Amino acid sequence: MNRSLFKRGQAWLLFMPQLLVTTLLMIGVIVGMVQSFGIIPSLGLTDFTTDYYRETLANPRLIEAMVFSLRIALGSSFLSLLFGLGIIYIWISAVGKTQWTESLLRIPIIIPHIIVALFAMQFLGRTGILARLFYALGFDQAQSLFNQVLYSDNAWGIIIAFLWKEVPFVVFYVYPMVAAVGSSLGQAARTLGANHRQAFLRIVLPLSKQTIFAAFFIIFMYSLGSYELPALLGPTTPKALPVMAYEAYGHPDLHHRPYAMAYNGILLTMGLVLSGLFYGLISWPQLKRAWQVKRRAKHEA
Repeated sequence: MNRSLFKRGQAWLLFMPQLLVTTLLMIGVIVGMVQSFGIIPSLGLTDFTTDYYRETLANPRLIEAMVFSLRIALGSSFLSLLFGLGIIYIWISAVGKTQWTESLLRIPIIIPHIIVALFAMQFLGRTGILARLFYALGFDQAQSLFNQVLYSDNAWGIIIAFLWKEVPFVVFYVYPMVAAVGSSLGQAARTLGANHRQAFLRIVLPLSKQTIFAAFFIIFMYSLGSYELPALLGPTTPKALPVMAYEAYGHPDLHHRPYAMAYNGILLTMGLVLSGLFYGLISWPQLKRAWQVKRRAKHEA
């Protein structure tokens, strides 16, 4: 009995750090949502109102910001999955994973995004290293070409900078599942005559789709709410939604604070709605199968 209680207490102690972080995060979210409705007693704002949301939603730049943020999130998520799965395919094929390549992929993960932005400015700018290199090689239009990468509404500079950290994340998040499936069912498919590409595309990836969708979802939500790269590498207009929220938060008049929280509330709502859509897409085959089984059982009864 005492040993059982000890194990239970030990489990709670191990869970406490996560519980503490989650609690603090939820308190911040709740306080922000309350402030978005105009309730900040320390500033003399005590009346509940939706005026801040109405004025924010009436802002003509809001739709542009939402579309721009979605473009960044979708572009970085899809490309991260594409390149990450390409590296995983190389790792589980005849080439195999080496300690050197694994260590090399760990480096981008520990570098903050603000440093990545500085790298992007030095390499991808109009007068950056790559533009000078291509110009020296005879490409006369190199500067005008790289002029469309950073600070442009096509968001390519931001997306490329996100890939620096997100591609390694996909590799390390998805690889264990893909490797486990590939070493069993993938190997069985190759024994029956399939080549590496066929086994990877038709066996390994479909059976690893839950993990792949989870990686996509994590990257998408992070890119959607990220501030640093859109602020440092993005255009003056349109701005990403997190950038608009931060600028409203830094307004010198503190009574402007509810507008910033309203932007955050809209961003949170976007995240929740898209989370529901992604969950529905991922769970639809299982839900459809369960509904068919239930319907069949009902008819048989």
